[in-house]
Amino acid sequence: MPTEHASAAPRYVTLRDYLRVLRRYWKSIALIALIGAVAGLANSLRQTPAYEATAQVSFQDPSQDLSLVGLGGNPAQTPAQLATVAADAATTPGVLNVVQRRLRTSYSVHDLAGAISSQVDATSGLLLINASASSPGFAARLASAVAGTVVDQSNAQTRAGFARLAHTIEGRIAGLTRSGARAGASAGGQLGFYSNELARVNTLAAFASTAKVANIAQPPSGPSSQSRTRSVGLGLLLGLLLGIAVAFMRDSTDRRLRSLADIKESFPMPVLGHVGAQSLGRVVQTPDGAGDAAGFDREAFRIMRRNLEFLDRERPPRLILVTSGVPQEGKTTVAGSLALAMAAAGKRTLLVDCDLRRPSLAKRLSAESSPGLSEYLSGSAGWQEILTRVEVGTRRNGNHNGAPSSGGAAVGSARAALVASDGGPIVESDEGPVMASDGAAAVAAQDLVLIPAGSPTSRSAELLGSARFRGFLDAVAHAYEVVLLDSTPLLPVSDTLEILPHVDAMIICARASQTTREQAAAVQTALSHYPERPTGVVVTGIKPGDSDYADYSYGYHYV
Repeated sequence: MPTEHASAAPRYVTLRDYLRVLRRYWKSIALIALIGAVAGLANSLRQTPAYEATAQVSFQDPSQDLSLVGLGGNPAQTPAQLATVAADAATTPGVLNVVQRRLRTSYSVHDLAGAISSQVDATSGLLLINASASSPGFAARLASAVAGTVVDQSNAQTRAGFARLAHTIEGRIAGLTRSGARAGASAGGQLGFYSNELARVNTLAAFASTAKVANIAQPPSGPSSQSRTRSVGLGLLLGLLLGIAVAFMRDSTDRRLRSLADIKESFPMPVLGHVGAQSLGRVVQTPDGAGDAAGFDREAFRIMRRNLEFLDRERPPRLILVTSGVPQEGKTTVAGSLALAMAAAGKRTLLVDCDLRRPSLAKRLSAESSPGLSEYLSGSAGWQEILTRVEVGTRRNGNHNGAPSSGGAAVGSARAALVASDGGPIVESDEGPVMASDGAAAVAAQDLVLIPAGSPTSRSAELLGSARFRGFLDAVAHAYEVVLLDSTPLLPVSDTLEILPHVDAMIICARASQTTREQAAAVQTALSHYPERPTGVVVTGIKPGDSDYADYSYGYHYV
């Protein structure tokens, strides 16, 4: 039997794999995202309130109607283009140095640059100068000062361009004047043209205006909510990303068998069935009548009973060992409930509690706990003292988990007597001996025979490894159609290893979201030292609506 079962396949292959992680850890992700949003809100509350004010600047091109023949000039620009150029210049040191002197503020140019933002309104083409400050008045003054400085510098650049153009025209006029006597009337006509244009250009050089403040900034009535919203939104986003990262980190390091695929990968053997989480810690009864809320539990063990028959079709197993890797994985629930299901199907069934260290079957079936198997193996009790008849489908519920119900299993009013006429156990009920036609032991239809563990002992491994126990197994295998042995967990103690060589088949219980990959590998390693035998897995602890076990979800709704 192999000992390595780790798959080299990627953990996340399809979109469903990623969604599975998000669905499994959505509460953690939401909590971390919420913490991030609260942290962002707390950070914004600790900061000084910010006030925002906005000034608007409009642009026009005074040279767009000016046409000078044969002279270079400023190319015509649209107001939107001028606004875009000015938006880039609004936060430059050339503008902010002037603003700093105008406002006589102690803020550095770097601080002012961080408080100023500019953008062009796509609809109106206006340049919007936004200023943020801790004081509403200073925010308004800062926005207006930046807008005014941008307007002044833009107009100064335009006028300087016209001044250069006027200087060029003056040079042309001087040249024509010097050569006027030789050129005659032709030169005189050009001189008059340039003289007229010089007057127009000088006027533009003195008064041209490409920009003006359309609206000065007004002090805001209250602090801006954008910074607080921005902080909360940023905190929420960072928290969400961190939560997702933590979810995938937890999932990638989680060694528990979370899904049916994990179970099949770690236990390369048939899955016989499943047991719901609500069934653990009890024995699921199989009454003749229906009507109680555990209908889907009973159906699960009926399916398990049927699947068990297919483990070995040629040689149906009689001695069946039920165990698990570690405690609290539902082995006793599976052993007891499966035995009741088999008895309800009319099979002569014996249930033996081989957990001599922590027995629990007798308590769950409301039977006397001793004398039992430990007394028989130690020689202090005989066959007739250790067998108890459990009636299925009559009188009362034998579980210690609530009020009695009309259906369930009940323990016989007296111990069954045994007559060893042929060396094997023959059951005798209260009404008299019930014999099978072949001379083997038999019980009434839908009755189960129980052998409790008896008194706890420190010599459990020695007793289970004794020749007397091997003889016990031979006798019960001859007397009953099915013998279910509820043993100790496989990994902590050696008791199960003493029983393992003598059984026909084995059932291993693996609890969903609790059994780890390492425990599964250890179970496989322990079993590899013994000859292979028919073995199946029962998945226990499945919760209704668990998407990782969607294949079993039908059973939780069909009763």
